[in-house]
Amino acid sequence: MSTRRRKPARRSFGTVRQLPSGRWQARWEDKHGRTHTGPHPFPSEREADEWLVTVRADLVRGVWRSPELGTATVADYMRRWIDQRTDLATSTRVGYGITLARWIDRDLMLPAPRGGRPVRVNIGEQPLNTVTVGMVREWYAAAHATQVAERAERAARGVRSRAARGKTAHVRAWGRSQGWSVPDTGRLRPDLIAAWERAGRPGDPVDATAPDPDPSRQPAAVIVQAYRGLRACLNAATDDGLILANPCRLKGAGLFHTAERPHATPVEVATLAAAMPPRFAEAVDLAAWSALRAGELFALARRHVDLVAGTVSVERALHDVAGHPLKFGPPKTPTSIRTVSLPASVVTRLREHLDTYTGNGPDALVFAHVDGSPVTMAQRTRMFDRARQVAGRPDLRWHDLRHTGATLAAHTGASVAELKHRLGHSTFDAAMRYQHASAARDRELAAALDVYAAADDAGPVHVLHAV
Repeated sequence: MSTRRRKPARRSFGTVRQLPSGRWQARWEDKHGRTHTGPHPFPSEREADEWLVTVRADLVRGVWRSPELGTATVADYMRRWIDQRTDLATSTRVGYGITLARWIDRDLMLPAPRGGRPVRVNIGEQPLNTVTVGMVREWYAAAHATQVAERAERAARGVRSRAARGKTAHVRAWGRSQGWSVPDTGRLRPDLIAAWERAGRPGDPVDATAPDPDPSRQPAAVIVQAYRGLRACLNAATDDGLILANPCRLKGAGLFHTAERPHATPVEVATLAAAMPPRFAEAVDLAAWSALRAGELFALARRHVDLVAGTVSVERALHDVAGHPLKFGPPKTPTSIRTVSLPASVVTRLREHLDTYTGNGPDALVFAHVDGSPVTMAQRTRMFDRARQVAGRPDLRWHDLRHTGATLAAHTGASVAELKHRLGHSTFDAAMRYQHASAARDRELAAALDVYAAADDAGPVHVLHAV
């Protein structure tokens, strides 16, 4: 019997030939003259023909994809994606880079069931076109498990979180409220600490490094942010035609429910402002009543303030990112460019501040050091940290002044649309997060309903069905 190989058969699409191994190779040529070979040799000529038929059908339907698409790894593609995003703010770009290094392009350990050996998971080293929903689910679980394990390890070494390190502030605030003479700095008196502990350690923060009582309930915010970053990157890969669909389709994985942030009362705002250095007292006042972001507030110049109209115009922000120089740039979103009206009392205090502390010229910063230089985030944090301790509100952050402004506006009856404009948010959901339903406001509503019910001329009651 002859052992001569058969010549490639003539076909309307592609060619098939027998290899020295006896298996069959299928090839076809695209309109650009490029030759494409089957993914592997086929056991029979018929199977090679069948593969060509499927390729031809995909080409006719317009769904054929080159197997070379999406062969780059997730980590390599994400690096290029970050570098090519010209629309990203510096802080966002840095955040994506941290996410990539810490959670994507890294070996994570997923505990095996029933005490087996942990499983190594690194989604960054996977080719784009091989990533599945199951692989994303495994990576998400491994990231969550790694984060919980790292927190437990830090707690075991006795490393305290920022909240726990602030315990002395709670002791000082409690001591002052009980009539103790407590200095702003220095070691705390042992009898004061003992009294605070006997009182039940009021205000003692939860150590954020301690293991979660039920770590399976919800991953930390950093894991949610990592998932969002991966999903955004793979959305771009889908748009680029490198993958058919985004495998980041885990239900609820991109959601994080934060606890309601505290806010200050008008009296507490005044106390906080008085505890700040005089040059920056009005910064607290204006932040609380205007609800401006910190970057927007400390980017204000004289030309942005209209004392006659009683407004401030937001058209830029001060960007303070670790490892990068301070610079002025656009605010967070296009909708953040806005004009905010101020209460008359705030305008009066702002006028006094401008006359006393702000330099001359339209570009002079409203809140700046004596030499006119801008205030950094670290400097602002140190000043406000002392002020919040003096005010007995060590739980407040600077950003809570923005929450305070939104809450005060909401209590006046501002609609969500009005809050959205005042806060410079791009979505209604974002504005809704800053509304604070207080018990006092609920009592006001109940009292109003009582007046309505007692009115002699209330007329027939119309029932509204909630939907």
